[in-house]
Amino acid sequence: MDANIGTTMLSDEYVYSHNPWWEREGWELDDPHLHRLHARSIRLPAPQVEEVDLSVAAIHILRGPRQVGKSTDLKLLVSRALREGMQARRIVYLSLDLLEDQSAAELVATISRVLELAGRRWEGPRLILLDEVTATRNWRIALKVLWDDGRIDSDIVLCTGSSAIDLVQGAAERLPGRRGPGRDMLVLPQGFASFARVLDPELPPGPGLTVAEMLTEDGRAALSDARAHMSSLRGALECFLRFGGLPAAVAEAKSGQQEPSEEVQRVLWDSLTREVQRRGASVSAAQALTERIARSLGSKLSWSRLAHELDVPLGASAGRRASAHNDPRTVQSYVELLAINYFALVLYFWKADSGSSDLAKDKKIYFGDPLLHTIACARSAVPRNVHAAVENALALALYRRYESTERSAEAFPGPERLHVWGTSKGGEIDFVCGPRKAIDAVEVADWQNLSHQKATAPTRALPGRPAIVATRDEFQFGPTANLVPAALLLWALSD
Repeated sequence: MDANIGTTMLSDEYVYSHNPWWEREGWELDDPHLHRLHARSIRLPAPQVEEVDLSVAAIHILRGPRQVGKSTDLKLLVSRALREGMQARRIVYLSLDLLEDQSAAELVATISRVLELAGRRWEGPRLILLDEVTATRNWRIALKVLWDDGRIDSDIVLCTGSSAIDLVQGAAERLPGRRGPGRDMLVLPQGFASFARVLDPELPPGPGLTVAEMLTEDGRAALSDARAHMSSLRGALECFLRFGGLPAAVAEAKSGQQEPSEEVQRVLWDSLTREVQRRGASVSAAQALTERIARSLGSKLSWSRLAHELDVPLGASAGRRASAHNDPRTVQSYVELLAINYFALVLYFWKADSGSSDLAKDKKIYFGDPLLHTIACARSAVPRNVHAAVENALALALYRRYESTERSAEAFPGPERLHVWGTSKGGEIDFVCGPRKAIDAVEVADWQNLSHQKATAPTRALPGRPAIVATRDEFQFGPTANLVPAALLLWALSD
């Protein structure tokens, strides 16, 4: 059959059409991914892709949300490999999102046929690019077979995926011993500093500081110097909270649109509902769940409370029949599904005064990109809450700054280096970052009124630890409170 795949292989014509560099130069002019990139001119290749060693055999996996530009990164890697002298027939591209129903044996046959069409084994490793591998259930088995049979064990294999479900399932699924120096990498939507510089190229790049580094003499000086750009940063933040960092949305923000278009919103929404529907729930259930997250954004939740407040059944989970009432375990499974696919970020509370890293049942749920907050509010009666939106943006920025590179691709359902601090009196500090014995703290002040109690809460709850309160406009450093405007703090966290 042709490009419409059931359980058979892709046609040869389809393979040739997706590897145009085999037959002609100038293929970039017609490539849809690169065409969109050049039209927008607002996105650089992911640094992880630029750093891939094209001389050492390995299996690398680049993950990230849909629409973040992973396929574009692969095409940019093709261009780089050709510039560096790799023979065109040694570069192989295959998209697997049409092959989700193939068995492992069929997938092995499909990849083998594509490699056969590429031609004989040239001197040196091939560059094999497998796009959207996590759409195919059996991709790990197929790669294991191909590696063990010696068909790809001398090649550089770079896979992309929009899910971390295989990582969450455990180390047994990570192709142990068959990846060489390969890594799991994560590419996320643009951070705030990059977004702000798209709107105002005169802005300096973000310095990528931790909270502790911001409170050093050099860090304070960097923040003070950047205050000259506060007007631009403040305007960029208002825009960022609506558009987020996905390339298509950033391009619209740069063009001067006041709100992200229905088309851009629909593409992201369709990606989310597709994952929920594959689990067995309806579109209305997906909407009810995202609406509930929007209503509780920045608030303490438990799975039981979330299940009780959802009035649309999510469907069966783990073999249980769907009913009119949601089981907390079902709700948990769906929220974690969103997190595994980078649509949501789940932060757990540390148990108050436990002296250990034990987690409480309470948690906060954030959207994986500000655009999802925009979409959830637009599709429901939930009013936008600027304070909650700022807190969401800070949660994402702190995740990028503090979560270890090794775990970043799999930790959206529960980071190791980012939590909420619950006090013994029932209060909370919005974010604590790093290992428990050496944490930094961030609190988000009320957007309309900064109280003394809120401003001093982190230093009172965590004496001696580096702490910053994100404000709307106030800026000061002192023994009881360090106040930094949220836009400036987001810029300083970004790199």
